[in-house]
Amino acid sequence: MEESINYAEYTVEKKPEGKNLQKRILVIALYVIAFAAICFVISLTQGAGAVWGGVFFVLLVALIWFTWRLVKEERKYEVINAKLKIQELNGSGKGKVVFENLVSEFTVIAPMTAEYESQYKNADEILDFRGDSKSPDSYFARLEKDGKSTVVCFEAINKMLKVMKFYNSKGTVVTVVRH
Repeated sequence: MEESINYAEYTVEKKPEGKNLQKRILVIALYVIAFAAICFVISLTQGAGAVWGGVFFVLLVALIWFTWRLVKEERKYEVINAKLKIQELNGSGKGKVVFENLVSEFTVIAPMTAEYESQYKNADEILDFRGDSKSPDSYFARLEKDGKSTVVCFEAINKMLKVMKFYNSKGTVVTVVRH
């Protein structure tokens, strides 16, 4: 973590919706099927069932440990070195940078409210990196580059907004958010 006062970091877990919800349902179904298979093997092998049951139970725990990390998605937002950097974290904690841009290049950074709806709805490209699409702390940043408009949606915290205001005082709208 940076020691600068002009640094902000926030991590949110992606709410299970859409494709992520489907993956979670499939993984949970896999767990149920594996547990049913363990019970079936135990009932078939009556005498040695305890040994097989123990072996399969350990395998089930290992299966859960390694597969749940694949569907647990998090988004990490950082304002560092005058840039907004967004990473996707998948269970292992290693992040993949999915967006990075100078804060000063955004034409507007504002809450996703009806007042600013025209500025975030009519973009050429919309990148939604929010953990929850219905979050009250939803913000967007609009970028105009090479005749193309891009809107980046994210969840904000108070410190992040203050740092963004520092780097882009004209384009940043600061409101009070939950964190």
